[in-house]
Amino acid sequence: MKRKLLASVTFAVLLSFSLTFSFAADKPYAGTTLNILMEAVPDTESIEPLLGEFQKESGIKVVIEKVVYTIMHEKLVPHLMAGEGNGSYDLIQVDNYWVGEFVKAGWIQSLDSRLAKTPQIKLTDYIDSVVDMFTVGDKTYFVPQWTYPFGLVYLDDVVSDAKFHQFYEKKTGKKWSFPPKDMFEYAEMAKAAKAFTPSNMYGAAMQGAKVDPIVMEFTNYLYGLGGGYYDRTTWKSNFNSKTGMQALNIYKDLIENAAQPGANGANFDDAFNVFGQGKSVFAITYNFLMPWLLDKTKSAVADRVKFIPLPGGGINGGWAWAIPVSSPHSDAAWEFIKWAETKKIQRARAMGGGMPAVKWVYDDTAFLAKYPFQKYAMEIIAKAKALPIISQSTRMVEVVGENVSTAIIGDMSLEQAAKKIANELDEIVEGDPLVEMQKK
Repeated sequence: MKRKLLASVTFAVLLSFSLTFSFAADKPYAGTTLNILMEAVPDTESIEPLLGEFQKESGIKVVIEKVVYTIMHEKLVPHLMAGEGNGSYDLIQVDNYWVGEFVKAGWIQSLDSRLAKTPQIKLTDYIDSVVDMFTVGDKTYFVPQWTYPFGLVYLDDVVSDAKFHQFYEKKTGKKWSFPPKDMFEYAEMAKAAKAFTPSNMYGAAMQGAKVDPIVMEFTNYLYGLGGGYYDRTTWKSNFNSKTGMQALNIYKDLIENAAQPGANGANFDDAFNVFGQGKSVFAITYNFLMPWLLDKTKSAVADRVKFIPLPGGGINGGWAWAIPVSSPHSDAAWEFIKWAETKKIQRARAMGGGMPAVKWVYDDTAFLAKYPFQKYAMEIIAKAKALPIISQSTRMVEVVGENVSTAIIGDMSLEQAAKKIANELDEIVEGDPLVEMQKK
């Protein structure tokens, strides 16, 4: 009897140990809390409802700190500089124009060894141009998360109004044709729209605040006209040129004659609110704002907003997952990335209003049925260009933003701004190893 009792107790202990070991093997990071800093945008909102599922599967709790874009960089940098394992954020999302700065500073872990053990994440599944904007040298530091190409949003009831067409033709002496064939024609339409609509409406909702908002918007005019900040072969600035001046002139003209009051100090939230309240006919903006514009609880224009490609193309941007060297829980952070980038979660994020960085989602019939504007996404991305990858990428944006803003408000001539921008852009790439790697 004693032997049977002892055997039963021994079996129970072994079973308990086995189950505990199995649980630990299945959920090796159970009890870990991951802290992530993310931008307050639809893509972040799309993943939040799914976090409970991840915690159930892994035992890992995820805490997302959502902030507006304008303070993200300044919040991140001190934690990235904290030293190995000493930061507050276990996982971060990186804007594509921070890539050069973060990699050059040594703040980001290489993911090559992790990717080699994770065959389900294939960078070939992602949009090529999005992968390119996160590629530095021969190492992989980033997994694309979402993309934000720009397009043209407009109020269909105004743009389809025959009276507006007649007004435009009388005002400009040109035959109405939509979509606009180039940025010059778009500018004429936006100015005409302001004159045609009531006094409390505007032709274009614009985001002219320095530094990031004005650069993100203005660059669409520059790229749409075929211009750029650098010749990508010689890496000399080509901004002080005919196209650079044309972009500056059009942008200043629209700020003064088509945009809402205070546009030269507005960020993208301000511009979104102007357009979303039905107070402007046009806006050049991020595609990721469309789910909000189509949401009747957040937008007064849900039934009449349309989204199309920009004439001539524009800027393409994106975000990617990265694990900082300062991450206290880098292995658990990789578990989260693996989960977030499964096809199931990629699709759920897309259906929840996220902007996928993977190609296959744009062929998903349910996704396109829910978000018809996304049928243009691949066309927009194909014509768009990302900002260049350089070590002083944030300084590049500061140079452009500060000088374009100064010129727009009239404290510097456009000619002076173009020359100053080009000279300073040349200075910041001198001896840059990331630029040397890209020279052809």
